[in-house]
This record gives sequence, C-alpha cells and structure tokens, in this order.
Amino acid sequence: MKANHLLTLIFCLLFSHAAFSQISMERLDDGILFKEGNKKIAFYHKDASTNLDRGRTNYFHPVYLPDGTVITENAPEDHLHHRGIFWAWHRVLLNGKQLGDEWMMENFIQDVKSVEFLRMPGDIGSFKTTIDWKSSDYLDGKQPFVEEKADVMFYPQKKNYRIIQFEISLKALVDHLQIAGSDDVKGYGGFSVRMKLPENVTFTSSDGAVEPKNEAVSAGDYVDIAGSVAKDAGQGGVLIYSANDFATADQWILRKARSMQNAVWPGREPVDLSTTEPTMLKYTVVLYSGEINEQNVLRELRKLSWEIK
Repeated sequence: MKANHLLTLIFCLLFSHAAFSQISMERLDDGILFKEGNKKIAFYHKDASTNLDRGRTNYFHPVYLPDGTVITENAPEDHLHHRGIFWAWHRVLLNGKQLGDEWMMENFIQDVKSVEFLRMPGDIGSFKTTIDWKSSDYLDGKQPFVEEKADVMFYPQKKNYRIIQFEISLKALVDHLQIAGSDDVKGYGGFSVRMKLPENVTFTSSDGAVEPKNEAVSAGDYVDIAGSVAKDAGQGGVLIYSANDFATADQWILRKARSMQNAVWPGREPVDLSTTEPTMLKYTVVLYSGEINEQNVLRELRKLSWEIK
C-alpha cells in the first residue's frame, strides 16, 4: 500500500510539474502573452488602430531572455517605427506602383484575421496567424492584396536559452505584385529584431567576428549578437538564424546602436509574389542569458522541422 501511495505521489508531482511548465497563452486586451509556467516569453500585438497610416500590429514586444530581462525595444525615439521582433518591407509594388510603406507603417495596415494556439509534441507551443495586407492606395483599403500566414513555435527553455522558430508564408492575392527592401544601397527589409544594445555589443558568425557596415554584410546563415544585456548587466544575447536558401540569405544589416538587426530579403531589387505558390521565409531566434556554445545550438537549429501547416 505504501509503495502504491509513493508511486501515485511521484506521478502526481511529475504531472503537476509538466502542466506547470508547459507553454501557454493568455489573451489580454490588445494581444496575447506567451508563457512557460509562470515565466513570460513574449507578447504578441494583435489589435491596432483603424488608422491606415499609423496602425501598429503583428509584432512581438516585450520579448524576454530566460532570466526575465526584456531584450526588445518598441517605438524608440530614434526610430519610432521599430517594433520588437517584426517583419516588414518598404516597397510592395502592384504593376510597379507602390502600395504604402509597411516598414514605416505609412498608408499600410496588417489586418489580423485569425490567431490559433496549439500544443504540439515535445511541449512546443505553436501560434498560427493569418494576416491581410491592405492600403488605401488599393481599393481604398477595403480589399487585401497579400495574404500572410505565420507559424511561430515556442520551444521549452533548455538550460539558459530558448528557441523561437518563425515560418512566414506570403501569397499575392492579385497578379503582378512585387516586394522589395529599401530603394538604396542598404536594401533593408524583412525579418528584423529591435533589441537593446549595450556599449560592449559583439557580432559573431561562422567565420568569427562580424563588423557592421552601412550596407549589408555577408555573414552566413546566422548572426549572434551578445553583450551585457542580461540581468544586473550580465552577459546575454540573441542569435538570429536564417534557414532560407534564396540568394540574399547570407546578407545582414547590422547596427551597434540605435537601430534594428535585419536578415535582408530580398534586398533592393523587387521579387515577384505568386498567387498560387506562397513565398516561404524561415527564421529562428535564440534568446539566452549567460553564454552559449554557438555550434551546439546551431546543430540543434538545423535539425528542426521546417514545414508550415
């Protein structure tokens, strides 16, 4: 009898721990908070103003390091349009005519049509969104011209780091639609992280240290941005990994202060968006407190499944 009671107690403790530490979501007034147990992971901004010129939605802030430190910034004074973890482009072109500016949030809105949260095997939380892109430059903002689908997967924390995987699908809803980054030598646009940057920030990739420049730099499939960003000015950072195979997959816009970090796609030259075959974009963010072994983490990232559902 005592043995049975002991086994029951052990089972209950294990079950309660698993339930306590699982990835969950909490709906709040203007968005969704993601947690693992009582530990905050990130907040998704779902609702925005109906003003097509300044609507802010479809981004993550605050985003937390494993030690609870907020690592992202939103609407900083130097770039009010920067917004945590986000993806956006300066130029969306229909028959060569620009439809607003998604990056600057001018004459452009991302209309969040649906959100869904699922618990997946391995205690992974899968957050799926469907977004319509609209602009008053196209049918007075009444009809969308791009359908965006995303699957954001929150992985349980491992030691001192957490993985968040982003799979983004873009499908044109009208013919002759193109997308492009800024129309200058930088060509920035796409998946971006506006994060806190200490004076001792460093950038590393597969070939070692990376030195930011005004234009994009070639740095392989990942960039690790580290410095005194954790609690009590401790070491921490954000590793951004691109699992894409397009031509600009190794191009990055990096900044040491007062700006975002951008995995460049497609760059300055416009690319077509298909009405039948969605364009797929695949990124991972690793948030960590302390230090990580980059190569061990990268081996883990490269084993992840990449198939949006």
